[in-house]
Amino acid sequence: MIGTTDDSPQRFPGLRGVLAKAAAPMAAALATLCLLLGPGCSGGGGGGAPQSGPVLFAAAYTGSNPSPQSGDTVLLFFSTDVQLAGGAVLSDADFTLSGSDSFGTISSVSNNGSRSIAIVVGSGVSLTPGSTTIALSMDNDVIQDTSGRAAEMSDAVTLGTSDGSNPTLSNITIAEIDGELNGTGAAGGILQVPQNGWSIDLTFSDNGTIAAASTFIAASMPVSTPSGSQGAGTNLTPFLTLGATTATTASFTVPSTVSFPAGDFTLTCIVVDTSGLASSPLTFTARARQFPEGLRPFETNVNASQVWYLDFARDVESFNVVTSPTHEVQVVEGANSVADFVDILRVIGLATASPVAQNSCTGDVNDKTQDRFKTELLAALTVLFPGANVTFTTTQPAGTFTASSVGYSSFPYSQISIAGSATSPGTLGIAIFDPSNTTQDDNTQVDFGGTRLGVFLHTIADAGLQGPGASLFRQTFDDLAPSRGGTPIGADANDCQRIDDALNDGRATTIDNAIADFARFTAIVIAHECGHSMGLVENGAMPIGLYGNDTTNFGGSSDGHIRNTSLFPTGATNVMSPTLTYSATIDPASMFNTLNLAYLREQIFYGN
Repeated sequence: MIGTTDDSPQRFPGLRGVLAKAAAPMAAALATLCLLLGPGCSGGGGGGAPQSGPVLFAAAYTGSNPSPQSGDTVLLFFSTDVQLAGGAVLSDADFTLSGSDSFGTISSVSNNGSRSIAIVVGSGVSLTPGSTTIALSMDNDVIQDTSGRAAEMSDAVTLGTSDGSNPTLSNITIAEIDGELNGTGAAGGILQVPQNGWSIDLTFSDNGTIAAASTFIAASMPVSTPSGSQGAGTNLTPFLTLGATTATTASFTVPSTVSFPAGDFTLTCIVVDTSGLASSPLTFTARARQFPEGLRPFETNVNASQVWYLDFARDVESFNVVTSPTHEVQVVEGANSVADFVDILRVIGLATASPVAQNSCTGDVNDKTQDRFKTELLAALTVLFPGANVTFTTTQPAGTFTASSVGYSSFPYSQISIAGSATSPGTLGIAIFDPSNTTQDDNTQVDFGGTRLGVFLHTIADAGLQGPGASLFRQTFDDLAPSRGGTPIGADANDCQRIDDALNDGRATTIDNAIADFARFTAIVIAHECGHSMGLVENGAMPIGLYGNDTTNFGGSSDGHIRNTSLFPTGATNVMSPTLTYSATIDPASMFNTLNLAYLREQIFYGN
């Protein structure tokens, strides 16, 4: 059975930095991906401004009348725990109210939970929900925090009409990272983020609608903004960029004009609904750090982005399918003047050596099929790298590698071969492991210390054609693969029209599905291998690594890989799993896990 052993990456401790790699490129680490057909396969925070006093951020009227009447209650919500100063009397003088609005003669005031007070208004009350605005004045001497510090003057909030149900804030994370991977799960660790450029993502529920712009977000450390340093506990929402919102989620990005200080910090978040009611607070702790070029995967001082050249030209072998008894795809050593990639296309029926004359066709049917495959491959890779500063091309950029790895800023691209067979059976791909992407890497080498680098399509062709008839691979390719009695693309006179979408029949659907699926499969393997050469997946918990090789918390993981079964629907998988099945790669839900993707987006990073 192919792929029953898991080949771990070859690691060479101490040769991980750019200087070591430049001096001894052959000692770079390798990361291996295998085809799975069975059970397995071959610091500190820095001081700053003092904590600010409580801040008023929401207000709601709770009565049944259209506007408050004498004896009705108004609730005020604050950013921290509050108390009422003994002996002091609350009145309009403690507030700045819009126009001639007034609480009237306040009958009573009391705590309504640790962060809220309830004011029973009296005669002379004049407040209009939806119109009246309320702020604390500089004369406030009643509302204070539990240490006796007066609540702060703040922006005015608009009085709402309570809908009777406070919203619930159920989750905070950074960069949309799942709880298992963000430091709050059993695997531990703490997210390490740049000083800006990442998102704060909230999940909530309510019987009405959340007023996302009224969200309260504060940090336990002073934060630099265009309006100066904001003390710990200050509402940062006005300085953040509100992004996508739904009925249950909202996202706020820390823009480049805002900077968190280096060190550990705790976010405190509270959501407010459109009726003026606030949730209980929820907190999340992370670590900010300067983002030096040595730890930044895609620094842009020289290269605008990480460019990957996909090289299809390797020609070191050919293939022969032995149909009895197993349809084994045998490797025949030696170049045959045909790219190994094309040889594999012929094996599975996506090309033919001698196409028949085509009806109404401009151009060669094999070339057109390959062009379509490459177009769909690039499109699939774009889907896998949303928001990442990474591009892929099938056109070789200028420059020739002089070593297996060169300094990141000294060369414009990395490259990888899309080819035939691997050095070790059952291997889908092998690439240089490059922590933090400090170099541009050449994964086209056929003898990297005795190991062939690249993506190996022979592995899936061999396993797929020998698989059961009910398998997804056989169902997709049997009508095309010659060894299975299929008619390969180019062997039917109307195939060029089908490739051009000028003829839509059952065979056209077969061809469309085969090209799309094989492009998607190849894209997943490329993403996995290029992921290794861009720094995925460093072992250890954040901020040391990205939880690679944590077999206790992420079963099925291995050195330089992580499997996250619980984070994906049945049939799908993390791109950086140590083993893959054909069906998993085709599943549209298979992608990078949220931590890997956040790393590729440079929203988090590892290393000290």
